[in-house]
Amino acid sequence: MAEHDDEPRGAERILRAAIDVIAERGFRGAATSEIARRAGVAEGTIFRHFKTKQVLLTHIVEPFVQRVLAPLALRDVQRLLGDDYPSFADFLRAFTRNRLDVARANLPILRIILQEVPLNPELQAMMVRHIGAQLFPQMLAIIRRHQVRGELRDDPPEAILRVTISAFGGYVITRHMLLPDRAWDDDAEIERMIRVIVRGFAPDPPA
Repeated sequence: MAEHDDEPRGAERILRAAIDVIAERGFRGAATSEIARRAGVAEGTIFRHFKTKQVLLTHIVEPFVQRVLAPLALRDVQRLLGDDYPSFADFLRAFTRNRLDVARANLPILRIILQEVPLNPELQAMMVRHIGAQLFPQMLAIIRRHQVRGELRDDPPEAILRVTISAFGGYVITRHMLLPDRAWDDDAEIERMIRVIVRGFAPDPPA
């Protein structure tokens, strides 16, 4: 195979090929020989740019989280904090539709994150550092705002956030990984999830 590796374009080709292979086969099933073949480089070139396969995975995920996912999430939440949404349902509707757009635009890397973060402590720490530590306090502030308004019951805001993330995260996984060929109606699915969350955390009626 004629190798056409020059710095830094060789590394960029390796990263692009690795994204495709790991998204298709998972990190453990992704052979560096296949990554090299798709990148048009010798297999040893991968380890010249990235010392280990784990380093290669980190170079895929961290720049995306740091430069794309975290700034978008934080910008959107900060905007939502500044807007006076009439209801918690309206907030969820605006936030979720934006997240689905981001998922569609970055599906291969999103698949890698969903597959690998639960199994990889290093990636978990990176997600907390870039997203969780900044995003979660702001999301909790939004939940508390709607609790003060009397829309949500006086449960711990962390519990409401956890259920909300589980519902919408589960939909993204099912929509894009488990059943991607189904004819999904995103608007209808979003409304169903919002209805369940809002009704489930609605205050108890007066006795």
